[in-house]
Amino acid sequence: MRRFLLPLLLSATASAAPATLTVTGPGTPIAPLAVNGFNTSWQMSVAEAVEPVRSVAPTSLRFPGGNVGDENDLTDKALVYFKGNLGLTGGNTAAIVQTRVFATRPEARNRPEDAAQAAHDAKALGLKVTYWEIGNEPDLYSKNRGDQSWTPERYCQVFRAQRGAILKVDPAAKFAGPAISNLTLPFLEGFVKGCGDVVDLLTWHEYPTDGTATDEAALATAPTVTQHVSIVRDLLRDPERNPLGHTRDVPLGVTEYGLSWRSDRPRHLADQVGALWAAEADLRLAEAGVNVTNYFALIAAGNHGLVDLAGIPRPTLYAFQQLRHFRGTALPVQSSDPALWPHLAEDGRLRTLLVTNTATDTHQITTAMPGYTLIGAKTFTEQTVQDEADFIRLKLGSTLDLPGRSLTRLVYKRLP
Repeated sequence: MRRFLLPLLLSATASAAPATLTVTGPGTPIAPLAVNGFNTSWQMSVAEAVEPVRSVAPTSLRFPGGNVGDENDLTDKALVYFKGNLGLTGGNTAAIVQTRVFATRPEARNRPEDAAQAAHDAKALGLKVTYWEIGNEPDLYSKNRGDQSWTPERYCQVFRAQRGAILKVDPAAKFAGPAISNLTLPFLEGFVKGCGDVVDLLTWHEYPTDGTATDEAALATAPTVTQHVSIVRDLLRDPERNPLGHTRDVPLGVTEYGLSWRSDRPRHLADQVGALWAAEADLRLAEAGVNVTNYFALIAAGNHGLVDLAGIPRPTLYAFQQLRHFRGTALPVQSSDPALWPHLAEDGRLRTLLVTNTATDTHQITTAMPGYTLIGAKTFTEQTVQDEADFIRLKLGSTLDLPGRSLTRLVYKRLP
């Protein structure tokens, strides 16, 4: 294991002692779908926001995403619409399709044969589905939908039934679930106990607040996503809690995340704090080796989304424009200044250092990195977004000033 120090001056005042970043290697490969995946749905027209959508280079789109999939049938017309949106992203964006599980009316198309029909429709359209995610947040069906029959055991039976039906159409299909709201352990444990042998991507959601916490308390929840990854991995490896699948190496996915679950409240969704948290959550999940992440949402779903319905950018758009460059191998980094949260990725001869300044005042950073030269630095603040301005290009030098509540991207090139 390599260990070296990067000298940094991380302070708001010139008199503060220099601090250091400690980088240890080797790092963790960043999975292709680990950064910059999003949720999309019927009300999100990519055609109305092609430029901002392409600017974040979506790695995957989950459709229809959220409660919309509980309340609407997954028809051939819906899949045509989804395929059209995929084609507008400007890249090879993976498709994650959410089947219907919960029924809001007797004639709802939530049966195994309906899942099989969706697979037939996708095949006929030439829509390659990377994962079929069986339903959405089944742990809330009994609580929010008033149906106490929805236990982990019942959901597992539905998962197996829909999986079996789709496999008859597409023997190579892969399946994700249970897509629970936050890390609801009793429900997750029940699902894993009965379906640990058949799930291909174990998924959950991250919504730590309702938008009423202080900015500082809200940002402080970001490290919990890494803790949750460890909890899930321990569960999957436990032969008592996962008797059918504990020897399998099951990839992990967070198919919805956002700082607040309150779509009707802009605080901590459509503001700078919400954007910084979203970036941190995605980076930390990628560093922890999570295979798939999908921010909620791509385009305005209430106060979620990178842009509003008029196409006006939100801070999250700027954040994910920075994150699209985080690829290759994630190198573990620690900062001696608790206000600055660094993340370092190495991709060939380039290194990308992303630094979140969680403080409200400016902190200073030195740019020295042994064996590398700094070739560019960009940052943004909430004022940048309000002005609909370009990123702030920082003048390169031995030190850089990182504005309060900003996300800065520094790019280094390896010396010959």
